Amino acid sequence: MKLPVLITLISLITSSCDNNSGLDIRKQKSQQELVNRSIENMVSVKGGNFRMGDFGPLVGDELPLTTEPDNKVLHDVTLSDFSISKYKVTWRDYDIYAKIKHLDKPEVPYGYKDHKDKVQTADMPAALNWQQARDYCQWLGKSANKEMDLPTEAQWEYAARDGGKFVIYATDNGKFERGRNLASVEQGVEMSGMRSMNYPVGKFPPTPLRLYDMAGNGVDWMIDWYAPDYYAKSTKKNPQGPVKGEKKVVRGFQNGGGAFANQTVFRQSRKPDVGKSGVLIPYYNARCVINH
Repeated sequence: MKLPVLITLISLITSSCDNNSGLDIRKQKSQQELVNRSIENMVSVKGGNFRMGDFGPLVGDELPLTTEPDNKVLHDVTLSDFSISKYKVTWRDYDIYAKIKHLDKPEVPYGYKDHKDKVQTADMPAALNWQQARDYCQWLGKSANKEMDLPTEAQWEYAARDGGKFVIYATDNGKFERGRNLASVEQGVEMSGMRSMNYPVGKFPPTPLRLYDMAGNGVDWMIDWYAPDYYAKSTKKNPQGPVKGEKKVVRGFQNGGGAFANQTVFRQSRKPDVGKSGVLIPYYNARCVINH
């Protein structure tokens, strides 16, 4: 090989290595910034004992809060200390993770495409299926050297109820006040472009534990499998849900249910592979916890 050609080849290889090195450094920086921000946004929750389930018979008119049978067995639960993110995972967070892991970004459904710019803005909750949500939290934990995962149903309800108190709505004052502590229909449309949609995180006052969007802005995936009779046989210490099942628990607000579907004791479930075709429906979100 002639010397000029050899020099050119070496130069190209060196340049390519430099470019890859620069790219790796940028990814590492983005990853560290994401980890740091996520840890800073964690809220410490002191563990303790609480009565999990429909506590309506214990307060006020002594009537059930809901008509649903799956939350009616009021049972004692003891939780260890944990931390939970004050915000849902946003597209800003998930996009960084997806680029590092070389993952495709989920597409928005056909009916939402005209509003894609708003639906997938940086501060909008990321629309994920259960496995995507769990993979993200576990990757974040590994990157931070923390034991991170999706919350258990018990952890979520305990946090939503301000440490297990008899709180009906996970808002700043325990009341359901559209337009003040969660979005009205008009505010939601203005922020997202259409009805039946998430809106950007942190727009309304947090709960007393400083948690945002625990009511009114979509549902969070839980680690637990769902069973309608689980409360009758739940373990007392750090319950994890049934060993197996067909659906996963989701907690929070499902659009269309109004105040009823926003109560802290309201249970819901969805198949974990919702959106498995790569097209995800907004409202299925994630919030990570650190287990201490």
